[in-house]
Amino acid sequence: MSDAFPGAGHKYLVDFQTSKVTLSFTSDTSLTYVVLNSDGSAGETATVVIKTENIAPDVYLVTWVESDNTTVVHIEDYGRNTIVANITSPPPNFGFNQFHGTFQPAEADAPAILTYSHDIRPLFRDMDITCMVPRGKHLDDPVWMCTPANAQRVFNAVSAHRMPPDAAWPPERVALFKQWMDQGLKP
Repeated sequence: MSDAFPGAGHKYLVDFQTSKVTLSFTSDTSLTYVVLNSDGSAGETATVVIKTENIAPDVYLVTWVESDNTTVVHIEDYGRNTIVANITSPPPNFGFNQFHGTFQPAEADAPAILTYSHDIRPLFRDMDITCMVPRGKHLDDPVWMCTPANAQRVFNAVSAHRMPPDAAWPPERVALFKQWMDQGLKP
């Protein structure tokens, strides 16, 4: 059985009968999902850091925790194009929902390529940039930031909540940064 996650680099349209969602996997660690409104327009959107695990031939466990501590567990069968989504809401509104659906490729609507100047630089406040220069992190320098080893250093710091020093980034920001890295560190 292959461990390579087949969703990486692909976008899927998921039909849960009562709702539809697009899942855009930038890599085996980054997912952007869009809940579609009844008219087909984009509704709730989030980029999350995911974990994937091959649990049977063509079957993958995909998990993540959202910024409000909602946990999501998918069982995705790429041989039969079926999905089971399990969602647990945190207290005080604790709840559990399970949805069964099917999915198909939606490659024509691939996610936009992220860039440092448009998507990543605005994540850093001026005080973050000033604070990190003495620590050898040049957050306002696109050449420095687009170097893989440097981007990895920054990712390690933000994902471990060591940066910025006064408040941790929410999971969506960390996931967006990871997605930019996975897409090739475009300036």
